[in-house]
Amino acid sequence: MKKKFIALCAAAVACLSLLSACGTKNDEGGNPSAAPDKSADLTAFAQSVQENHEFAALEKADPADEEVGAIMLENNYPGLKDMDLEQAEVYLPMISFSGGELALVQAKSAEDAAKVKEIFQARIDSKSTEGVGNYPEEVEMWLRSAKLAENGNYVMLVCHDDADAIITEFNALFA
Repeated sequence: MKKKFIALCAAAVACLSLLSACGTKNDEGGNPSAAPDKSADLTAFAQSVQENHEFAALEKADPADEEVGAIMLENNYPGLKDMDLEQAEVYLPMISFSGGELALVQAKSAEDAAKVKEIFQARIDSKSTEGVGNYPEEVEMWLRSAKLAENGNYVMLVCHDDADAIITEFNALFA
């Protein structure tokens, strides 16, 4: 009986250790890398970024504005306006060769976040190649300064000389 009890206790400890290994994975800093526990106000963050980092005149591409915003969004981020997202803040330059751009999205699922990331990467790819509508200086800036960041279901595209600092600020929203 005593041996069975010890074996049962050992099995329970083994099960508990296996279950603890199934929890959220942490990055090197001990922060959860899956879905963030905090929610972020992307509108406030976008305003803060534009106040703290000099951008050329940006226009918000609002999907509710069917005359201008939805068209801007579809022309620059095809497929994004048709997605059911928690939050979307997309700011495009008024003058195409100014180079700066900011797009922030909170998707409803990991699958949707992956789709947003694909759309954002397609935008970077299209702006990073010489061709119709892309000025050489603009291509250079996109090659040098366009970056993606992801934290759980939140995805950001930023094209700016301060992209690394902006990514650090974005990641701080979830710390």
